Order: sequence, then C-alpha cells, then structure tokens
Amino acid sequence: MPQMRRKFTAMLAKFFSVALLCIGFSLCTAQTSNEPNNTAVVDIEQAGLKIFYTTVSTDSGATALSIKAVYQGLAWLSVGINPDGVMIGGQTVIGQPNVAISSENPGKYSLTDKAASGIVLMGSSSQTLINASITQDTSAGTTTLTYIKIVEESGEHSIDPSGNNTFIYAIGSDNNFPNYHGSRGTIVLDLSGATAAVVEPQQSAKNYTKIFAAHGIMAVIAWAFLTPFAIGSAFLRSLFPTPLWFKLHMYLNSISFILTATAFGLALANIGRAQWFSKAHFKAGWVIMGFATIQVLAGIFRPHPEKGEKPKTVKEVVVRNLNGVKIGSIRAIWEASHKLIGFATLALALWQMQSGIKLLKEKYGTKNYLVPYWIWIIVLFTCLLILKIFAFRKWSKISQEEDIELQEQAKPVGEDTELEESAKPAPQ
Repeated sequence: MPQMRRKFTAMLAKFFSVALLCIGFSLCTAQTSNEPNNTAVVDIEQAGLKIFYTTVSTDSGATALSIKAVYQGLAWLSVGINPDGVMIGGQTVIGQPNVAISSENPGKYSLTDKAASGIVLMGSSSQTLINASITQDTSAGTTTLTYIKIVEESGEHSIDPSGNNTFIYAIGSDNNFPNYHGSRGTIVLDLSGATAAVVEPQQSAKNYTKIFAAHGIMAVIAWAFLTPFAIGSAFLRSLFPTPLWFKLHMYLNSISFILTATAFGLALANIGRAQWFSKAHFKAGWVIMGFATIQVLAGIFRPHPEKGEKPKTVKEVVVRNLNGVKIGSIRAIWEASHKLIGFATLALALWQMQSGIKLLKEKYGTKNYLVPYWIWIIVLFTCLLILKIFAFRKWSKISQEEDIELQEQAKPVGEDTELEESAKPAPQ
C-alpha cells in the first residue's frame, strides 16, 4: 500500500506540474498576444506595412474600430478613411514619432489638399481617439500606430461595422512630418462577421522613392550627358567631319528631349496639382520643359544659312553675327537666340538636377549623390574646354591654309615664271 500511495502521489504531482505549465503557457501567450482573437490583418507587402483591425465596443457601449498599423521602417504613419479612395477629402489619423504622445498626437486630420498646408489638424472637440499611440522599436526598425475610433461621429466619414470600408494610408520618408511620404495607397476592409475578412487592396501602393528616382535618372541622363554632348558636338565642330557633328547634335538633343518630356510627365502624374508651382524645383521644371520644346521646334524650322564669305577669325565671326542681328537677318537672330536659350536652359538644368538630388535625399532618404554629380560636371566641362582649344587651333590652321590657297589662286598666270626668270643670274 505505501508503495502504491507513493506512485499515486508521484503521478498526481506530475499531472499538476503539467497542468500548471499549460496554464502558465496560456497566461503568457494571452499576455503577449497583441491582437484579439477576431482581429484581421491586411499585409501591404510593397509598402512594408501591416494593418491589424477589428470592431470593438467602448465603455459607453458605442461601436468602434480598432486599428494597429505596423511599418517595417522608422517614419510617421497615417491611416484614415475616405469613401472616394483618394487623399483629398479624406479624414485620417497621423502619428508623429518625434512629437510627444498627446490628445493631438496621434491626431485626426482633414485632408483638403496634397500640399502640406492642406493637411489640417481637426479641432480639439474632434480629437476623440481612444488609446492612441505612435511608438518605435529602433532595434527592430519598426513603427507602430494604434488607435480606436468610434464608427459614427458628427461631421466625419462614417464607418460601416458590418460591410466594406475604403481606407487610405501614407508612410513618411522619415519621422519628420510632413516630409513627402515614401508610399501611399488605398485599401478596402470588410468589417462584416466576427472575424473581419480582408478585401485585397484596390490600388497597389506606389513606391514614390522609385518613381522619383526614375524621374531623376532620366533628367540626369538628359542634361548631364546627352545635352552637354550635343552642345559639345556643335562647340567642337571643327574636330568632326561636317555632317557628323550636326547629326550628333540633332540626335542627342532629340533623345534628351524625349527623356525630359517623360521625366516631366512622370512628375506631373505623381504630385498633386496644387504642388505643380509650389516649389522652385517644380517651377524650374516648367521653364526647362518650355525652353526644351522651343529649342526642338526651332531646330526643326530653322532658317537656311545665308551665303557669304566665310569668317576666318573669331573677331570676324562676332562682327558678322552682330551685324546680322542689327540688320534683321533671320538666320543671325535665330543663331543668337538658339545659342542663348540653349546655354541658359543647360545652366538652369544643372541647378535643377542639384535641387532634385537634394529633394530625393531629404524626402525619400536616398544617398547623397551631389559630390559625384558635381565631380562629373566639372570633369566634363573641363574636357570640353580643353578640346575647344584644340578645335580652335585646328579651325585657325584650316582658315590660314584656305587663305593661302585663295591668295595662290588669285595670282596672275605666269607671275611665278617671271619671278623665277628674274631671279636667274644674267648670262656672261
């Protein structure tokens, strides 16, 4: 009997030990679980964002929506609602990691325009979010926005707790709001049922970093490579066979114009209309596009060159051009304006690229390419200047040889023979 009692006691102890472990594990799991059992999640992989959501009841018995957005990065976050599925007209919650958590951070905002001035914090009476917070785990590199919002509130878009709802989201390029968001998009959440099902995003999130990087790459190819080479071919024309420099000038400028127009259209399609003239960079883009269009049309409809004696020195070239402009020569006026607009556009484009590189760094956190950019520009124009010296010497030499040849041709027939005869010694 004592032996049986000991075995029974040991079995009982093991049973309670296992039971306690199971209970402890369950409690730990319940404590560390971040979401209720009926929470659904939408995973927006291209944006690195997961949104957990469910409907809950508040202490007052009101129905509310619980949102938790987890971003794989360190940036400000925004999740809101707009039945139209666009930014303008939406109402959103924005969390700013660099600002202390308060009744206004995370806070509700009205979106009246894509410009920063159109993102307006709602009044204090509208700041009714429950348990709202914005936190970051720097070791994991994540940002988490959480809040609970009542589904029916006066003056705000209502949320259907038993149907589809169109939400909008935006992600900052860093913690500093309102730096341009690195990604934004529209999703539809179905809140029907105990476990809310996820409807696939209606609109894929745009990766604005890649979009504007493509815009910048096309602009750099056009204005840091193709256009300088095109201008250089005309600048150094005496180094090329006559038809070659003109073909290079025409084809390189044509490709540059196509890239410029594409980059310009890409920018217009991905920034709000209200921002088209909001920054110096955007305004300069319109000017460059306008001048580039004028240059292309001027090249197509250029007037024919006027006949006349070829200038042989730089002074003669300058005097001829000035005189042509004074007397109203269409060709002279065209050449002067074509060169002036060309160099002015190139100078503005060089500044524009520097401005764009800075914007990409500030707004999207890309690498700073200013140093290699300016190294390339300095090296390029130094090489063009050196080549221009050789081209000038070649042109001067050709002009002198042509001048000598013309003088030879202008001598009277037999003049050389007479000179040679007079130089002979008199016969003895």
